[in-house]
Amino acid sequence: MSWILAPISAIFAVVSYIRWRLYRWRILPQKKAPGPVVSVGNIGMGGTGKTPCAIWLAAELKSRGFEPAILTRGYRRTRKERMLIIGDAPEAALAGDEPALMARKLPDIPIAVDADRAASAKEIGEANRRVFILDDGFQHLKLDRDFDIVLLPGNDLLSGEHFFPWGNLRDGRWRLSEADTVILVGERASIKDISYLGLNVPIFTAKKKPVSVMTITGQHLPLRELEGSRVVAFAGIANPSGFKETLESIGAEIAAIVPFPDHHRYSARDIKRIEAVAENKRVDILVTTEKDAVRLVGHQFRLQTYVVSIEFAVDRAEELIEIITEKIGSIDANTQMNESE
Repeated sequence: MSWILAPISAIFAVVSYIRWRLYRWRILPQKKAPGPVVSVGNIGMGGTGKTPCAIWLAAELKSRGFEPAILTRGYRRTRKERMLIIGDAPEAALAGDEPALMARKLPDIPIAVDADRAASAKEIGEANRRVFILDDGFQHLKLDRDFDIVLLPGNDLLSGEHFFPWGNLRDGRWRLSEADTVILVGERASIKDISYLGLNVPIFTAKKKPVSVMTITGQHLPLRELEGSRVVAFAGIANPSGFKETLESIGAEIAAIVPFPDHHRYSARDIKRIEAVAENKRVDILVTTEKDAVRLVGHQFRLQTYVVSIEFAVDRAEELIEIITEKIGSIDANTQMNESE
């Protein structure tokens, strides 16, 4: 009966297309940041690994002598004024899940949280070799960008190509022509699976690779801690099936998965429900994601609770970074030349 949603999806598609055209015809103006902008985004409703990709890219650029800064919206945050984070990770409720996780992973990189990404870039300001990373930026057409990375899920490429709410798309296939590179994300991602799209851009594959296990208090343990263990997993993310794949890849035996809506704010009642499922399954180990862990600060668990830490692992990563740095490096050099004239 999902076809009943088709008329709403059609309206969503038309509005999306008209909005895109208005920007391309320059009827709606784009703002410039004080430095090159690399956008990380997708054309679906989430779950492709945008945040891990942005974290990976920021770390890679930093290691190559660039000065990255991240511009992010901070979805469902309670603090409405702009936040500039450097160092201490804020509460997820105040800043949003993604900014809180980024701050934990990237303590030496500025992260600006606000709906107005252009104003955030201006507040961070210029610096030698400054690069702005626009998190979940493909639809944020208000800010001009110099490089677009578009992520596609390897397990469900274009969700039947229906727009939300009938399907999972928030942009049409036509937008893929604007990508500077496409990354297909998933354990079984294969470039040949998207050959029918006829994309004339570099295409890469990537995985969300588990690297360690943490206790809920942040103590790091080797991955083998969960190998062969029966666990109950819980997650409030857009794509819980991806988390299931991650746990299976490290040898955990999943007795049950307790799903919650994306960006879910956990309550003591939720914790009791999760533990009740585990006890019913005769399991004494709980496992969740890093994104969920930032929303669990302050909660107490009776059962041993682990967090799986992942990193964004790109095949041919050096080639991708070279493509990006060549583009943004030339932009930076041209800007400096113009300023000196």
